[in-house]
Amino acid sequence: MSERNEDMRSKRVVFVSNCILNANNKVREFARYPGMFSQIVSTLDKHDVGIQQMPCPEVLYAGNLRWWGSRELYDNVGFRRFCREMAKQTADYMENYEIAGYQTVAILVCDGSPTCGYTISSSYENGGGHPAEPVRSLKPLPGVYMGQLLEEMESRGLKMPPIYGLPMDNRDKTNEEIIADFDLFLARTIQK
Repeated sequence: MSERNEDMRSKRVVFVSNCILNANNKVREFARYPGMFSQIVSTLDKHDVGIQQMPCPEVLYAGNLRWWGSRELYDNVGFRRFCREMAKQTADYMENYEIAGYQTVAILVCDGSPTCGYTISSSYENGGGHPAEPVRSLKPLPGVYMGQLLEEMESRGLKMPPIYGLPMDNRDKTNEEIIADFDLFLARTIQK
């Protein structure tokens, strides 16, 4: 068998929530940028890290014209099963990278999302019925998809990379502050 020559790849990758790279998949009124959060791409490029975009469970399940939802709305048997299938595919990528000797540097998600949040997810306990202007809160729970992905990774014995939740729903933070915090996290993570 012939030897392969090494090339320029860093063998480092970050898994990124879909809407961070494609604002068109955000629920209306929640996009903070017109197309992609290009500063995230620039920050990852600066650290020589590749990007693996994760699927958007909400778009694939409910479409782009959906109302914004909450964890309570999505946390049901059918949607968890749907998310688990996507989580298996994402974990397949992680496992293949691990076998090839690549490092999954981090998982970058959109905190506040009812499906992809990590430290907090959107909550509306009195949901149901006609869409109205509900009182939204954030709970310290992972979103439905993230919960399924974490379970799938654990069941396979995959190394758990650091997970960073961009505070995209925090209107008190500017995009520049969000990027600066993420850049610091990434620099510290890569140094370890």
